[in-house]
Amino acid sequence: MCLCSGEKDQGIISVITVGQEPQMKIIPDMVIKGRAVCMKYISSCDMVLIGTLDFYVYAVDCLTWKELWSLRFIDSVLTMEAVENIVFFALAEGSVAVIKNIDRSYPLSEPLLIRIGSSSVPCLALVPNQMLWCGSEKSITVLSTVTCELEKSVVMNDGTGKIYKMKCGQQGVWVSFRSSTIICLFDVDRYTKLLQVDYVTLPTLETHDRITSLLPVQGYLWLGTGDGTIHVLSVKARELPQKDVSPKDASDSPKMQEGNIGCGLVTVEEVEEKEEEVEEDEDEDEGAKLKEVKIAVHISAPGKLHRKSRFGITLRHRKRLIETKKEEKVGPYVLA
Repeated sequence: MCLCSGEKDQGIISVITVGQEPQMKIIPDMVIKGRAVCMKYISSCDMVLIGTLDFYVYAVDCLTWKELWSLRFIDSVLTMEAVENIVFFALAEGSVAVIKNIDRSYPLSEPLLIRIGSSSVPCLALVPNQMLWCGSEKSITVLSTVTCELEKSVVMNDGTGKIYKMKCGQQGVWVSFRSSTIICLFDVDRYTKLLQVDYVTLPTLETHDRITSLLPVQGYLWLGTGDGTIHVLSVKARELPQKDVSPKDASDSPKMQEGNIGCGLVTVEEVEEKEEEVEEDEDEDEGAKLKEVKIAVHISAPGKLHRKSRFGITLRHRKRLIETKKEEKVGPYVLA
């Protein structure tokens, strides 16, 4: 494992050997000019790219730990993603730079600049369907890694804040926000929000601070916070209750009798659909006689219909249906 640390004007590369007894070795001959911000391992070239705040990217050989080349961009490089020998660089001035056919020699072609927005691009997320998600301010821009063209733009105006980190897991793309404790999960194909939760509300956590990093690993989500705490949350599929099947026609339910009402159930949507149909008929022929459509509903105690609508349902009971039949839209996942 490669680690880059140091002061504001330089970075020092250290190599950590992972095992039963981890060891760290500092490479004294390899000093990066400028503060290192991000790193990316390029497996096809066996080298590490290091982005700095002073606009430079350094390519370092993983065998000799010597500098192969350096390239200056128009602004600071905040993060990087790679697809084989194509590397995407997120810049602080609001663009994504693309270098194709990158290798151990100095890049011969000029980087392709793709404008994302007027603000910085702090995070990138590479998804399996050959798409690259770029987070900037309160929007997500999706680029094709094959054509480098814009595919989709998602704007979040729900008060969650500015996008800070994005990581792709097996459930979708996880998004965190600057100076916030809110986490969101998005579907990689439909770009819809599957989950939004403020982890402060989770009863299993004792400390709560802003989210500074996140890492999805199989069925778990690792969160790093501003107070130096690491939380490991379990991502589980939500168990949704089975819905009752309601008759869509009054003929499927028992006949209405005087002083009593049958036990069939009707949804608010069905009532509204039938009202719209009748209103359309009224607009077409004002002189036509209104046909009464009776729908059987369930009432706990038999009684007399006080104010009957044209569908044989009391206005008082219809209000009760509207209040009880509205179901909260929930996503397929839950954090524990």
